[in-house]
Amino acid sequence: MDNFDGELPQRNPVFCSRIGAVLDLDRDDLGHPAHPGLWQQLLADRRPVERRGLYCPDCLENRPDRPEWMYVYERGGLRIAAHHNPVRRHHCFESDTHQAYRERYVRAAEADGHRVEVAAAGGPGRRRPEVLVTGAGGRRYGFRPQLSYLAAGTARERDAAAHAAGITGVWHTVDAGAPLIDAVHWTRTDNLPAAAIRDSRDLLVRGGVRALTLERCDRTSASCRSRGSVNCSHHHPRWDPMGRQFDDLVRDIARGAYVPLTLRTGRGLHRFWASTTDRDTFLANGGVLADHAAGPDDPDAGCATGSHPPHAAPRGRRGVQCVLDRAERRHRRYDARPPRDTGEPLRPAPTAVPPTAVPPIAAPAPVRPERPPVAPLRPGVCSAGTTPCGAEARLYPGGWLCERHRPGSDFGRPGVVRADAGPEG
Repeated sequence: MDNFDGELPQRNPVFCSRIGAVLDLDRDDLGHPAHPGLWQQLLADRRPVERRGLYCPDCLENRPDRPEWMYVYERGGLRIAAHHNPVRRHHCFESDTHQAYRERYVRAAEADGHRVEVAAAGGPGRRRPEVLVTGAGGRRYGFRPQLSYLAAGTARERDAAAHAAGITGVWHTVDAGAPLIDAVHWTRTDNLPAAAIRDSRDLLVRGGVRALTLERCDRTSASCRSRGSVNCSHHHPRWDPMGRQFDDLVRDIARGAYVPLTLRTGRGLHRFWASTTDRDTFLANGGVLADHAAGPDDPDAGCATGSHPPHAAPRGRRGVQCVLDRAERRHRRYDARPPRDTGEPLRPAPTAVPPTAVPPIAAPAPVRPERPPVAPLRPGVCSAGTTPCGAEARLYPGGWLCERHRPGSDFGRPGVVRADAGPEG
């Protein structure tokens, strides 16, 4: 705010630590006549931006522990203050809502006596967990509030990298259609402002947590999941979404009371959090964990299936492989395949014919009999028969024919002899 005329400045305000006040770039004296030549001193400063003492006043007010650096310059006589961004990042700063979730994670975990480590602001790499909690048994959990868009493949890669470092990822989103849902083990709350998140009121987790329900397979139920149409009189497990309070869920995960599970269904894989009691009940009623090497007390052994045996292979395109396995196979070198050419000819060579051999005599070609010549047509002369009749004729559609050979006569019919027909010579 301009303290002199009550109007908003047209340039970006910048906080200068040299004088401990905000500079107004619209004024020649920067709004501080007691410091003449301050603008020229700022332009002549060639130290690293982090050491020039220029901050964004808005960022400094919202996040005093992590201000945003700024630098000033002139372009065409216009004074400009810009944020310092040495590298191109997806987000140059965290939102206030993101910071509120981090603070709530820390407050919930520390209230239960767990050791908490918060990643340094602007730390190297985005694969580091936001809040690292060391829970019961020395197990480490990385709580990650992911409020912006993140592809499912990127989330799986970061989660696999954290798992390789011995950290169980706990992803959080506020978008019901986020790609990371079911790609990693996740939780979801409503999209609330930062003030509501920092408040001590209850924050309901609406997604990512499920409870086990056992259904009795009897005559009143639908068809049996194992036998088809015949009821088996056993109990079948069903996982239903369950709401949990945010702080209680953080403490239960750190204690090991809630573990990540991966359930294979007809629509693919579903990843969620469930209590250890429900997990043990699920195993006792036909559920099988995919990770055979991990025991029932390992909270990370969370891939479960309800109908496939341990040795069953994934069917069709729904088979899922570990991200680390694919990465290792991508860089694996295989032995060269042996050449297919063994030196042997693909087909036998033709037999050589001795030069003194007498070539076989070719059979004579069959001679086709020639057709007898056809006598030319003469107007007024009958042309019927192999040898033309030669009698006086009229023109019919079939040619020049006499009265005996004309169309409609009995000539040529078997067993018919005309009365006027004389003996043929």
